[in-house]
Amino acid sequence: MKLLIGASNIQPNLHYPVVAIGNFDGLHLGHQVILAKAIDRAKETGGNAVVLTFEPHPRRYFQPEQAFRLLYTFQIKTRMIENLGMDVTYTTEFNKKFAELSPEAFATEFLHKKMACKEVIVGKDFRFGKDQAGTVDDLIRFGETLGFKVITPDPVTIDGTVVSSSEIRKCLLGGNVALAAKMLGRYYTLEGKVLRGDDRGKALGFPTANLRIPNEVIPGNGIYAARVDFLKTDGFGTKDGVVYIGTKPTFDKNEISLEVHIFNFTKDLYEKRLRVTLIDWIRGDERFETEAELTEQIKKDCEKAKEILTGSEHSPE
Repeated sequence: MKLLIGASNIQPNLHYPVVAIGNFDGLHLGHQVILAKAIDRAKETGGNAVVLTFEPHPRRYFQPEQAFRLLYTFQIKTRMIENLGMDVTYTTEFNKKFAELSPEAFATEFLHKKMACKEVIVGKDFRFGKDQAGTVDDLIRFGETLGFKVITPDPVTIDGTVVSSSEIRKCLLGGNVALAAKMLGRYYTLEGKVLRGDDRGKALGFPTANLRIPNEVIPGNGIYAARVDFLKTDGFGTKDGVVYIGTKPTFDKNEISLEVHIFNFTKDLYEKRLRVTLIDWIRGDERFETEAELTEQIKKDCEKAKEILTGSEHSPE
């Protein structure tokens, strides 16, 4: 896949561009339907399947005070887009100039003249242009004049709820990684580097790897059954384990920690890069009166995690 960053790098030189437009944070099932439609149409027409996305996320531009959190980093998002089979990804700057384009100017100057779109794939709730004044009906009308077709796949629903990035954030922050996985079409993953910790887990008989995580959405505090992959070829393969996310209330800590205990594994993991796949929630964070009580509960957590992970694959289905 060709990745081009910046509006200045967008050129109208692709053959029959079929363009999927969106922020695509999380690349959930609804997003995947939109991208799959773009790929299908590109194959049918002999064209190119193109993604148009934005940096920063528009909510960060319009509401910087809210510290809006993304499900995945830009690097992870683009890697997943590539894995789905898109030909080209354009990432344009979402700045004052772009935000003030009228709906008609966006369709005419950007989609028609700059990108030479032949087909545009968007969600049914797509809004565009200054003050988000443009609707899908407006886009269809502009396309009829400018010579591009607009396709709007139906939204995806899970358990009666329309799949969206905001719903997935709610699930994750509430610890419901199982429902989030159904909406994502994959289990939620956290990637990071192992740092030196206080070795408290080791002292309790359950050594843990302390991770520094660039993910902005960290699931709610608690204990999770997880699988662990090594991001470099270390020959270890995929391992089962249990993840702790919380503030260590038993030891009066205040900062959020993310630690993973890998079953039957004693290798030094310092400075290793890990991908932690959260399979299911076990319990919330708790304060224990003694270390002995905590140790006993960790044993139970590990047994529960092993039960969950037995027969579980990397698919949430």
